[in-house]
Amino acid sequence: MSNHLKAWWERRKAKHYLKSHWHLFADIALATIILCLIIGLIVITQTAKQKVDTTPVEHVSKITATKPDESLVVKTEINKINIRSGESITLHLNLKNSSNKDITNIVLRPEFLSNSFSIVKIENNKLSIAKLAAGASSESDVLVVINVKAGSPRAVNWSLKATYDIDGQNYNNSYDLNSLKLITDLKITAAAYYNSQQGDQLGSGPIPPMLGLPTNYWIFFEVSDNDNDLNNLTISAKLPEGVTLTNHKTLSAGEFNYDESQKRITWTVKKVNIDDTHYQVGFEVQLLPLTKQVGLSPLLLTNVSYLVTDAYTSEKLSGKLPYIDTSLPLDVINKGQGQVVK
Repeated sequence: MSNHLKAWWERRKAKHYLKSHWHLFADIALATIILCLIIGLIVITQTAKQKVDTTPVEHVSKITATKPDESLVVKTEINKINIRSGESITLHLNLKNSSNKDITNIVLRPEFLSNSFSIVKIENNKLSIAKLAAGASSESDVLVVINVKAGSPRAVNWSLKATYDIDGQNYNNSYDLNSLKLITDLKITAAAYYNSQQGDQLGSGPIPPMLGLPTNYWIFFEVSDNDNDLNNLTISAKLPEGVTLTNHKTLSAGEFNYDESQKRITWTVKKVNIDDTHYQVGFEVQLLPLTKQVGLSPLLLTNVSYLVTDAYTSEKLSGKLPYIDTSLPLDVINKGQGQVVK
């Protein structure tokens, strides 16, 4: 290749350069321009490569969060597992500083996993501690009142959140609390009727009741709309003086019995399922008013009481229902017409 370049140079020299130096200067200038253009193109290409960086950039958050820590040891106990809405729970707290430094600005806060539950109030509030020295312990009882919304889950899951400082650094932690179970909102009614709520006549005899004449009424026990299943329901009552039981009754579930020697009636149901609309027993009683009852609304049923077990919580529930008389407060047709007349 060098021989070809040499031959080209001799021909170019003989033909142009020996005759005039202008051609030599022109070729040198042209070669210089071409070289500069090549060098410039190389520089521009390298600069563009340096400016365009396609490496993915990882964005790191600058937010500083509080750190978890186990220096504060918290043990908790509650005085009961089964609760009702609005009842107070005693939360026993045992705090210990397991580190060799003081823990300051301790703030404890109960929190629920569901917004169906909320804290109404905290009594004897000891959920804030200014300082817990290294190795020291602290015990306290806090009364917490919980509100429950209708239709809430039957289990209350909650925890105790804690924030505190050690050497100016803020820390946080969470401590699980025992789950609570909601006792059913028991709905049991006992009422007497002469006419049904639909207006049908159920009873017989004079209204208001008259001295010396019998008047028959119907009494209904009903269990409905409970939150949990119920086991071994028993409702009992006594017939007072001047009242007898007839042979007419209606029964949706369970057994109905009458102890004539004690004048005691008893309705028992082994299982009350929340999926069923209601459980009911109805029975007819007859009143023969006494002279001493003139101007009064005689009793039709006394000592009305119930006993049942909440199947979810295993809690035994018992209580008393109001006595039933001839005033018939739930009978829209005959309400208030219970006083005996002559």
